[in-house]
Amino acid sequence: MDEIDILNKEAIKTDLALIKSCLRLINQTVTLSKRRGETFNASENEEIHMLISKIDRDLHKIKVNIQYETKHTN
Repeated sequence: MDEIDILNKEAIKTDLALIKSCLRLINQTVTLSKRRGETFNASENEEIHMLISKIDRDLHKIKVNIQYETKHTN
């Protein structure tokens, strides 16, 4: 049972890393758009800015919980 738990945690960590990479890609796309003169400020795109911030905060909470469980289950 412990092996399955560890594998699940590793899979979750991998998924979180992939999601984080996607967020970085979105951020880079926004940065490039700004350099091209496109506006991408929070007032015009508040919804996406709030969504990205929420996802980032939620991912951090999940990561902290995984690290806590890993430390306390060994």
